[in-house]
Amino acid sequence: MAADAPPTVYKEAPILIEWDSLPEEDQFKQQEAMTKFLEEPGTIEKFLADCKKIGQKAAAIEVDFRTVLTGFSSFAANYGAYCPDVVTSYLPRWVAMMNRWTGGLLWSSRALAIETADSLTDYGRVLALIADIKTQSELEGAQRALRDYVDKHPISVVTQVVDGFKNLGIDLQDFSDDFAKYVGTFSVSSSATLTLEASIKSIIQCQATFADLNEKVQKSAMALGCSSVFGILPDIPVSSIGQYVVQRNEVQVNLVKTKSGIINSTTDSIIEIIIRYYALLAMQAEFEQYKPNIVNICQDLSTFASVWAFATEQAIEINVALNEGMEVLTRKKFQLKLELLIVQIQPLREGLRTYAAQI
Repeated sequence: MAADAPPTVYKEAPILIEWDSLPEEDQFKQQEAMTKFLEEPGTIEKFLADCKKIGQKAAAIEVDFRTVLTGFSSFAANYGAYCPDVVTSYLPRWVAMMNRWTGGLLWSSRALAIETADSLTDYGRVLALIADIKTQSELEGAQRALRDYVDKHPISVVTQVVDGFKNLGIDLQDFSDDFAKYVGTFSVSSSATLTLEASIKSIIQCQATFADLNEKVQKSAMALGCSSVFGILPDIPVSSIGQYVVQRNEVQVNLVKTKSGIINSTTDSIIEIIIRYYALLAMQAEFEQYKPNIVNICQDLSTFASVWAFATEQAIEINVALNEGMEVLTRKKFQLKLELLIVQIQPLREGLRTYAAQI
């Protein structure tokens, strides 16, 4: 973040570039435009609504974590013996990331938001002192207040939180990439697929033949039964029934053999291999669909965390500027900067509290 630039939390704010690269008059115009934007009706309300949405999304991340965990746990229970890495590696890694979010990062972001909002109140008091300086003594008092603020609000406080968000986003992407590679190590050979297809066709054909022969046996038996009752000769020879029965039994034996060959012959039968493979593909697809959108939310939360650092950086720069004495207070550049910093405090403070209230 540029030293003079306000935090980039206002997505509809006037476009800002590195102010130091602009001529001084253009810098003034940028600062005036930003100050005017912050004072427009609806600006703060819109910002607070955005902060509320960020908080709600952050709180909902846990649901996404648990949805994926349920999927992995279910897969491990059914197919863990055949895909042991899901049980020994990916499931523990996912639980660890989920615990980092729910047990650490989410609550640390809430605590930091509350603490930063409170610190902005102190920051605002110091800026008000500066805006009201009339004597050298008051200037020196303001500088002492600035030094005290910097001492109590070191930038290092936010480093751990920001790094935590960043590292979790990286780790989740690594997990996604690693799991995709793991799934890629499994496959079903074309010969196995062809064998299964042939077996299924054979089963369908056997079932059709069995049904046809069974119908012929029943019709023949009925015809003989009618003949004996009415004393007439049947059109179907008696020997045909026995022939149909023999053929039907042979088809039934072949049907049982074919089914056993693809289902019950071994624990690694063709159909089991294919079922496990497609279950793994389905698990990967479900993971990609429901995995938490950590990257975007972590960027938003890192922006909130940077508010703390921004206030401390500005306090340091203002204190350096005040070393020039009372004259600096009369410069337009200093006045515009101070005005912009003051007008930012309320929306930032309320936005951070709104975010924290959602967690």
